[in-house]
Amino acid sequence: MLLHTRVPFQVTALATRSHGAVVDGFGIDLTLILAGTDLPLRVAPPMASLPADVLVEMKPLDPITGEPALSYIRDGLTAGMHVVTANKGPIARAYRELEALATRQGRMLRFEATLADCPTAAGVPFEDALAEAQRLGIAEADPRNDLDGHDAAAKATILANVLMDADLVPEDIAREPIDERAAKAARAAAGNGDRVRPLIEIARRDGRVVASFGPRRLSPLDPLFAVDDFSMGLVFETDLAGRVVVQLHDPHVDQVAYAILTDLLEISGTMPRP
Repeated sequence: MLLHTRVPFQVTALATRSHGAVVDGFGIDLTLILAGTDLPLRVAPPMASLPADVLVEMKPLDPITGEPALSYIRDGLTAGMHVVTANKGPIARAYRELEALATRQGRMLRFEATLADCPTAAGVPFEDALAEAQRLGIAEADPRNDLDGHDAAAKATILANVLMDADLVPEDIAREPIDERAAKAARAAAGNGDRVRPLIEIARRDGRVVASFGPRRLSPLDPLFAVDDFSMGLVFETDLAGRVVVQLHDPHVDQVAYAILTDLLEISGTMPRP
């Protein structure tokens, strides 16, 4: 993608959770980073001092508070940077605030990668399915955010607020856990030709937007019935275009990286070329 578009990106600062940080206004040698070398700084410098046009934020997810990523995004926008994030927590928790801050600063806030994963399981014991999802990087090492629906609630909040102009927070989302009971329901449904899938449902009812997450039984006629393995799908019920179905087959980390690059390329189109 970068070779095709010929956009010259340069990494000038990098901060990690456990390997330190590095800042170089002339550009960082990424081969050293890929080699796993510990970085020279123990703590990253203040955001306002960094020689960067764009902050790319990818901290581990905390869907409950959105921190510390939420503060990083605020600081980046306040410092005059555009921001690209792969983190659902801050967007679910404070989308309106962050978008308003970006607008005031004349900067862009982009978050395509926040909706680029979706776990499923079929045909094996629940614990084995969870272990496989963790091995593939789909589920976190601590899977409670996925299984208790916190991760899905963050996704639902983002979709509702951005696409339907709602003003929800993750606590507004009704959640049902993905547990052994859901696994038993999936096996029972399979015996009758149906499938159970973890679904987010968002609707406008009585003038307000409501959302929920949980395992749902689908018949073969449902447009999401064929969404299998680690694939994902969206169904939009529209006034004029009718039902619109979008599916992504078997997404992995590459798709998250692609989403981040897409956001970066969009931002680069608004900036002067050197």
